[in-house]
Amino acid sequence: MGPVARPNRQTQRRKEILDVTIGLIERHDVATLRLSDVAAELGTTANAVRYYFKDMQQLLSELALRSDVRFYDDRLAAATRTRDVCEQLAMTIAAGLPTGPEDAEWRAIWRAVLAAGFELDQRRDVQGIYHRQVKLYVRILNAGAKSGTFVLRTPARDVAMTLMSMEDYLGYRIVARDPELSRKTAVRLMRQYAELATGATLPKIV
Repeated sequence: MGPVARPNRQTQRRKEILDVTIGLIERHDVATLRLSDVAAELGTTANAVRYYFKDMQQLLSELALRSDVRFYDDRLAAATRTRDVCEQLAMTIAAGLPTGPEDAEWRAIWRAVLAAGFELDQRRDVQGIYHRQVKLYVRILNAGAKSGTFVLRTPARDVAMTLMSMEDYLGYRIVARDPELSRKTAVRLMRQYAELATGATLPKIV
């Protein structure tokens, strides 16, 4: 084995592998995708990819967890830029949906999530993705209720879980190219529910 790559180089290489995998998932059935396919796309060997990811399951798990950056870390950072809880909630809703039908990263992440199958009790890594994002909504809803801006008609967690479920399914319809469901429509539907649940008027962020 050659010299161990420096941490920053390892991080960059892992990102390159994940980026290539997103492109491959766009063109291949994720169920038949192999490390050798990823390696061929990178112009390297399967063993070189295996140095970073021991098998496709680990690679797909990491791709699924990449959603934590885009849909948790990035949204949390965006929400902290304003103290207006109405704006925070509207921004969080808008940022959680795909940018449109061609959002390859959103589509690839969810294919990776679905590859976990129907045994989330056995896949705590994938199971946690949804619930971490629920907590993001809960934090904003509780802050709004505490300040008196929101009047919650049901518990904050119930509202948050409903918003996340809407986000997931409406997002799927967008990237699945449902001609009757655009991002604009999805944002409007989620905002309308959030307004009903909080008793507040949210800014129109598309």
